[in-house]
This record gives sequence, structure tokens and C-alpha cells, in this order.
Amino acid sequence: MASNSLDAKYVPKALYYENADSLEYMRRDSPSVYRRIDQHLTLILDLHSREPLGFSLKGFKHLYLTNILPKYTAQPVSFFKLINILEDAMSVHANTFFDQEERRKAYSDALEIAAEDDVTLDRIAM
Repeated sequence: MASNSLDAKYVPKALYYENADSLEYMRRDSPSVYRRIDQHLTLILDLHSREPLGFSLKGFKHLYLTNILPKYTAQPVSFFKLINILEDAMSVHANTFFDQEERRKAYSDALEIAAEDDVTLDRIAM
């Protein structure tokens, strides 16, 4: 019996929007609002419960080219774990956002979503 595409296991993936230079992940399709945390992170919240559903990282191309891609030049990979990307973003911008509890909590929420859902990002050609 042939397997159809509906039988395939769902793999949570983040999307890169080149025109906006942003990386976005949303764990489920539901009415939502976007709450900007800082110049890099926007949390996506459920419209009714305000529970974090996902996030957007702006200015992703620079982060990708300078911090993420060089780590993988020796070993080619077809995808990256989003949790690692967020950790890199946090280490690069730590001095600018760890002074505020709200920012720390927002980045923690984004990390939790990426870890719980085991989100990946396909290798992107830039």
C-alpha cells in the first residue's frame, strides 16, 4: 500500500522571509497578535489567552552568516535546530536585553517553544 503525503510525520519548521530578513515560527494556526520585544524579537501571542504561540527574529541574515553558518562549514548539514539559533542570538545580543526582565522572559519563552517543538530551519542559500 502506497503511503500518501498525509501520512508523513509532521516536522515543525521555521520559515525564513528573505524580503523581511526575518525568521518566523508559529506552533499552530490560530488568531494571534504580534508583540514586539526589541529590535530583534517579536513574540506571537494567542489572541485570547495571550499564551506565546511563536516568534519572529528580525535581522536574521547577519546572524546566520556571521554566527551560525561558520560553525557548520566543516560538516555539511541540511537543517539547523532553532533552539541553537536562538541561543546564538541571545549570546550576540545578551548585553542589550538581559538588563530588562520582560526581554529576558520573552527570549526564554521563545527558547521554550523551539525546544518543546524541536523546531528546525532548512539550510538557506544566501
